[in-house]
Amino acid sequence: MSPHQSTVGIDRDATEASLKLPRPPGVVRRWWTRHPWTADALIAAAYLVVALSVSTVQWFDADLVARPSRVALAVIVVGVSTIAVLFRRRRPLLMTSIVIAIGLVSIALPAGVDAFAIPLLLYSVAVYRSVVLGWRAFAASAVVSVLASFLPWAAQPLPGEPVQSIITVVLVALFGLLIGINVGNRKRYVEALVDRASQLARERDQQAQLAAVAERTRIAREMHDIVSHSLTVIVALSEGALATKDVTASRAAMTAVTDAARTSLVDMRRMLGVLRETGSAPLAPQPDAASIPALVETFRGLGLPVALTVSGPQTDDPSVLLAVHRIVQESLTNALRYSQRPSRVDVVLSAHPDHLELIIENDGSIPDAPSLGAGQGLLGLRERVAFQGGEVTAGPVGDRLWRVQATLPLNPSPAIRSTTSERPRGTTP
Repeated sequence: MSPHQSTVGIDRDATEASLKLPRPPGVVRRWWTRHPWTADALIAAAYLVVALSVSTVQWFDADLVARPSRVALAVIVVGVSTIAVLFRRRRPLLMTSIVIAIGLVSIALPAGVDAFAIPLLLYSVAVYRSVVLGWRAFAASAVVSVLASFLPWAAQPLPGEPVQSIITVVLVALFGLLIGINVGNRKRYVEALVDRASQLARERDQQAQLAAVAERTRIAREMHDIVSHSLTVIVALSEGALATKDVTASRAAMTAVTDAARTSLVDMRRMLGVLRETGSAPLAPQPDAASIPALVETFRGLGLPVALTVSGPQTDDPSVLLAVHRIVQESLTNALRYSQRPSRVDVVLSAHPDHLELIIENDGSIPDAPSLGAGQGLLGLRERVAFQGGEVTAGPVGDRLWRVQATLPLNPSPAIRSTTSERPRGTTP
């Protein structure tokens, strides 16, 4: 068996194992498929027995035993034909060509024993190569059968025997070819079905992997927003409580720390509940238009001079509002973490007929200040905005001015709309 055939066999076995295909029916058929060399050897041995038996009878009838050279030629023809039958599965075209060529020699004998090999080899060409090659090989064998009768060294036939012999050889060869075409077409059809099933299984697994990666990215983004925002608020309040000597103010700050920690814990439990089982986590409303002023008021209570400006008619698309909420949350969280004594933090939300424009600026950024995080916040913003089909930029625009600018389309493409509609509208984990 060639390396290519062995590789194909291994791949097919692996594919059938991965797809859990049913076992082929029949113990003999399965054994025959698993042991091709043994099967071919048995067929070649059977052919050798039949060919020698027929040849021996013909030799005695034609008094061929008295001519040793003809006996040697007959033995060579039978031996070569047997070898061709043995290797018919591996090299069907080559073996068929050899047997057809042997027919030009064996015509000198009274019995053309190679005629028994032609149907087997045509069968093999149709099964292991193609139907077209099978018909071509059949045409070649038919032409040789016709021409061989007129060769000068051909055995002297009886009157009318050449035509009868040619018709018999052609019909027997055609019978073997038609069986091979039927078996070969069925074999190729089954292989095509297995390959198609394998392809569908691979596509299914790839889609599942892509969906899992996308879901992990979404969960990581949500968890970052929850943890980063909550911990930043807790740190800011804790530092304020430590810095003040007013017991009342310190107690109020620690109360706010407790509330922020509880809120973060609830959000984390809700997120983890989504990961465990379907329906085990409670659903909460998605952020709406009223959530952004409330978010700004939370940061203003932490000492950040945030000013919110809203213009134009606001959208009611929950996916866009969630994206705006997360962008404002991440931008204000970064301003609280990295800015030093900003005098202004502006949040400007402008609604246009076809898009929303969001600008968050603060004048307390420190040029070339090292990042205290891993950059996941800005990466999450870019992923979230790209998911909505928009654009976002973040970076310094002056000595101490940092700007985050995002543009979100109000009419997303059909692909984006179909993706966002897979989650229940109005709910979020």
